[in-house]
Amino acid sequence: MQTMARIVDTDRHVPRLSLNRSEVAMALGIAPGTVDEMVKEGMLPSPRRWHNRKFWLVREIETVISHSWPVDETERKKGTEEDDWSPSV
Repeated sequence: MQTMARIVDTDRHVPRLSLNRSEVAMALGIAPGTVDEMVKEGMLPSPRRWHNRKFWLVREIETVISHSWPVDETERKKGTEEDDWSPSV
């Protein structure tokens, strides 16, 4: 009789289609509570629900980030005075 470990091919990469709240936070480098705030503000999509489980579709998160999040226009240009910054001693 084969065990489950032998049946499952552990070398095969299975893409993640969804993430739970903690995984969304980890993927974005934020706290789980911030995920909730971003959903309330409309910066992240609402989670999907299956029974008591909440999850976010990876493609929906990627779409919102690439199409709805503003681009940071505060990036400084090379050669400005700000590039010459050094810590005060």
